[in-house]
Amino acid sequence: MIKILIIEDNNNLRENLTEILELENYQVITASNGIIGAEKVILEYPDFIVCDISMPQKNGFELYIDVQSVLMNRKIPFIFMSANSQEKEIAEGKNLGVDAYLVKPFKTEELLKTITALM
Repeated sequence: MIKILIIEDNNNLRENLTEILELENYQVITASNGIIGAEKVILEYPDFIVCDISMPQKNGFELYIDVQSVLMNRKIPFIFMSANSQEKEIAEGKNLGVDAYLVKPFKTEELLKTITALM
């Protein structure tokens, strides 16, 4: 079973994404902030990561940089999601090397198609 790590500080969105992905037969683990998320990347060995950018304590960009060696060694696909659709933020994510960027709110189908395409 494919294990997806969702890193999102908004409880409702994190729970909704978990439910959606579990209905699609993915195993889901979650983190409520970037610090916990970075720990789970290392400890849980996810197959895929969906991560918010704007979070307290450690944002998505900082988390990505911190775990980049793990991501590259294990070839873990990484999706950023953010309510901010500014070109600068999208470009920054692409420059870091993330695989995809979803602008909130996004449709369930968009998330699932992105995950399928990156698997």
